[in-house]
Amino acid sequence: KFLSHIREVDAIIHLVRCFESDKITHVNSNINPVEDLETIKTEIILSDLDIVQKKLEKGKKKLLQEKEVKILEEKLNQLNEGKEVEVKDEFEKKFLTSLGLLSVKPKIIVCNVDEESLAKGNNFTESVKKKYSNEKIITICADIEDQIMGLDNNERETFMKEIGLEKTGLNKLIKEGYELLNLDTFFTSGPEESRAWTVEKNTLAPKAASVIHTDFEKNFIRAEAVTCEDFIKFGSAEKCKENGKLRIEGKDYIVKDGDVLYFRVNP
Repeated sequence: KFLSHIREVDAIIHLVRCFESDKITHVNSNINPVEDLETIKTEIILSDLDIVQKKLEKGKKKLLQEKEVKILEEKLNQLNEGKEVEVKDEFEKKFLTSLGLLSVKPKIIVCNVDEESLAKGNNFTESVKKKYSNEKIITICADIEDQIMGLDNNERETFMKEIGLEKTGLNKLIKEGYELLNLDTFFTSGPEESRAWTVEKNTLAPKAASVIHTDFEKNFIRAEAVTCEDFIKFGSAEKCKENGKLRIEGKDYIVKDGDVLYFRVNP
């Protein structure tokens, strides 16, 4: 039942405990992040196995293409061997994702450590890295994150310098998540507000405009673009234009991460 709630997500974050503490009990009484991850992996495999088996039942099988049946039979064998589903191509990815299979979703493992282990890790994080060398793994200290979030910007900056932390764990996680899902961010800025918008990498300007409003794609004329760095440096699109930093881009322009865009569209 719990796993059914995450079938619609684009990626899965496994947060595992990698610290000793007498104050916080562990469900199995001993700390073993690899064992915890293997338990979840087993649950995911069993859940996917149930879905694939039901899809291959005689009645439902008739509704599938021959190619889809072959894919499911192959994946059923993988799952029966205790392996997560391996995706070969875009067709398989799209088809299997539409079924809500969890083992095809990209994953990030987050090791939650104590303050002393944040910089150099510990035996628990090393065991996770050794076992899951092909996965994205980041280390955070939830206790420190909690302290950081309770501070104002100036205090936060001072505190992070004191403990030698360049980025918060949350920022690291967001960055890894964007890379995992192949996403970029562009910005729009007007008199009342500036906003961030998320698109897949290599998105053309008209398609990016449709994220703001669907009509913007078909009525697209051009995009006025400046880099985020220039926008911050000069303070506005007008000032960027005065300093030769504003570019006029057409329908074939691929939006870049950090672009500040103003879309010109037909009314």
